[in-house]
Amino acid sequence: MKTTIFLGLAMLFATLSFAQNNRRSAEVFLEIVNPGKYNVYLDEELVSSANGRFRFYDVYNSTPVLSIIQGNTEILKQQVKVIPEQRLVLSLEGKELITLKQMNIFRNRQYALDDFDGYTGDYNTGIVPPVLPDPNYRLLSPEAFQEFYTSYKKSVFDSERVKLINAVSKNASFSSSQSKLILKTFTFDGERLKIAKSLYQTVVDPQNYFTIADTFEFPYYKDEFLKFLEKP
Repeated sequence: MKTTIFLGLAMLFATLSFAQNNRRSAEVFLEIVNPGKYNVYLDEELVSSANGRFRFYDVYNSTPVLSIIQGNTEILKQQVKVIPEQRLVLSLEGKELITLKQMNIFRNRQYALDDFDGYTGDYNTGIVPPVLPDPNYRLLSPEAFQEFYTSYKKSVFDSERVKLINAVSKNASFSSSQSKLILKTFTFDGERLKIAKSLYQTVVDPQNYFTIADTFEFPYYKDEFLKFLEKP
């Protein structure tokens, strides 16, 4: 009888172990555009960073709670939905959580490389692609953007902001999220539209640039911006 019980327990533990080892995990990546020091929780797991990039691996809960804290202030607490074997890439813009993309973690049975800056497509198979020169891909580092944005916020007039943007964009590119943060500070839609068109020429993730439309106050300029994006 004891032998039968022990055998049954052994089979049970083996089954549980097998099931645990075969659980499929997900990943959650978060980008916070507004510079600063943040603590981010995904359920009980904590990641702290001052560069605006937060990565959570081995996420097994299908609806974990994401909490974003700056200092003693809780910026956001929201449940997110993840899919096994997929990476959810999120962006915090102000107090709004936006889904940038959701991609397979594995492609061609290879682990997909880190993806925050649009590194997807034909080469995203887990294998390092050949180095190809791309003069348009010159994204500012999080530290450099923080320094830029600190100076940028001190500008009072749109004309001052334009000069600073032009000076930086001559040798660097912005992401759509960074561009949106920059354009929100403009006073007049006309100047906002002009700079939005200019930044689009070198933005590193043009597939997300439609989100800029929310920065326009008047429907006319919003329509003009969307018409601009429709052009080939």
